[in-house]
Amino acid sequence: MSHKKLASSIVRNPWSHAVAGGALALIPGRKYPAWLRRTITLGSTATVVAVITVPRLGSKFLKHTSVQETPPVTNISPKAKAGFATVAGALMYGTMRLGWWFDEAAEQTMRKIQVPYPRVVLGVATGVLYYYTDDRRLKKDDQGRTKADV
Repeated sequence: MSHKKLASSIVRNPWSHAVAGGALALIPGRKYPAWLRRTITLGSTATVVAVITVPRLGSKFLKHTSVQETPPVTNISPKAKAGFATVAGALMYGTMRLGWWFDEAAEQTMRKIQVPYPRVVLGVATGVLYYYTDDRRLKKDDQGRTKADV
């Protein structure tokens, strides 16, 4: 198996996201350097704003492999697009900040109620959540069954 095929199969496997997410959840957010937390937060925000401002940007770089074509871009005024991008960026920024806060609050709450190994519990919970919310796992086959049904 070539390296490209191996990498592609790993990325397409629903377990890979679950394992990676669970492993990363073992590291407390407070242990990340401040510059890394800021970069993750602002980078995610900037990506959302850029994709909304320039809609074809996402499909250009991701090179969609689906059979469906990219939907046509609707013509909205630049002011409306800027407003929508600003709102979406603010929501993304707030969500990321909430995530950093929630990580610490969840761990502290688990310690307070004396859950043994709270980071491991959070890692397992994150992996399970990622696995069960991964829509690639739910794609239907020719007979209308999902992989979870088989």
